[in-house]
Amino acid sequence: MLKLCLFLILSGFIFASDIPFLKVSFLDIGQDVEEARKEGKFLFIMFHQEGCPFCDKMRKVTFQDKELKEYFTRHFYMIEINIKGSLPVIDVDGREYTEKTFSRKYGVRATPVFLFYDKDGEVILKLPGYYKPEEFLLIGRYIVEGHYKKENLFRFIRKHKRGG
Repeated sequence: MLKLCLFLILSGFIFASDIPFLKVSFLDIGQDVEEARKEGKFLFIMFHQEGCPFCDKMRKVTFQDKELKEYFTRHFYMIEINIKGSLPVIDVDGREYTEKTFSRKYGVRATPVFLFYDKDGEVILKLPGYYKPEEFLLIGRYIVEGHYKKENLFRFIRKHKRGG
């Protein structure tokens, strides 16, 4: 019952948000990867915590950029994991963790951190910190266009950054 109540509370928050690529999730990462794959999308996690100014800035600035919203809605699902949370998370290997222990497993101690998965459920990119809309859009292109298979992210960003 508590799990259902927490899900309903979180769902209300998610629907009230203005991030169209934020997915309602039961935090079963394998299932989320599969749903994303079926729709031709990639899954990524935003690790966050309450009171994180850079997490808030990602939501209020970067994720509100019109071009970024359109691109990420077309190509990605995002779920959020609270690094201090206690909700159950099932990793792609089927093992269950709390949000807190799942975050530790991936070495997340500060926020935000972004963990991107390929369509087979393999982690392909882990990025800490705040990114401006233009940079995060390039990160999205890096994943969607398959550059992660053959090129360093920061070289890709440098090469494609406007005015660079």
